[in-house]
Amino acid sequence: MSRRAARRHAFALVFQLPFHTSGTVEALAEAKKWYYDDLENARPKGNNAQYVDRVVWGVFDRQKQIDSVIENFLRDWDINRINKVDLAIMRLSIYEMLCEPDVPLGTAVNEAVEIAKEFGTDESPAFINGVLGNVSRSIKAQGRESHMVDEVHTNE
Repeated sequence: MSRRAARRHAFALVFQLPFHTSGTVEALAEAKKWYYDDLENARPKGNNAQYVDRVVWGVFDRQKQIDSVIENFLRDWDINRINKVDLAIMRLSIYEMLCEPDVPLGTAVNEAVEIAKEFGTDESPAFINGVLGNVSRSIKAQGRESHMVDEVHTNE
């Protein structure tokens, strides 16, 4: 299984997060178990399984900070108006940009756009590319290795 395929599994699980309103670790663990039970032989293994776990739990743990980053880069738009698919894609990508140093910034943006083409609306790829492109440029300008998830701000 490729990292791209593992990323799609991570997206599917991140997408489910808002639907588990209890917001508990137990609820997420149960959702993950149900998801994997349906996959049978297509489950991520080895490094890809570790990546999926790291990303899903990372987004779960840092969702407020990641959402704050998204809000910093929205123009005349409220985060609550973003469709849940686009929001999950951006959360996943921003987590990767901020917390997965082995994922190049451009790759995180490009992979998000590809997921948006597959699962989002017709407008999703351009919207996601615009927001994440700005996030990526800001991270690059600040020095990727020197930031924390809650320290990324617009350059305005």
